[in-house]
Amino acid sequence: MNHKMFRILLVAYMLVILSVSSVPAQSMPKTWLLTWDKLIHMVEYFILGILAMKSMNSISYRTLMIVIPLGILFGGLDEYLQSFISGRFSSGWDVLADTIGIIIGSLLVLGNRKE
Repeated sequence: MNHKMFRILLVAYMLVILSVSSVPAQSMPKTWLLTWDKLIHMVEYFILGILAMKSMNSISYRTLMIVIPLGILFGGLDEYLQSFISGRFSSGWDVLADTIGIIIGSLLVLGNRKE
């Protein structure tokens, strides 16, 4: 798959993240899975990191220095927007979990690049 397809997947995935984040707490199913909130955030942004790196023209340390800050910014924006949703709140710990996920996902792609 080329970087343009990954870019389409990245945008779609980001829209899914924002859509799920905009669901009011009362409308969310009560499940044991939500007790793993920080792990869910890490996995969610791990995938985002992979898609973001793969969506770039070239994969390099320079690309990494673009993807990670933008991923952290997106995670912060997502948490900020959540603060306006009924029953939801923003959390710095969630942004930290997002940051860890995007760093690991991005580094994985960088480490597996073909030179």
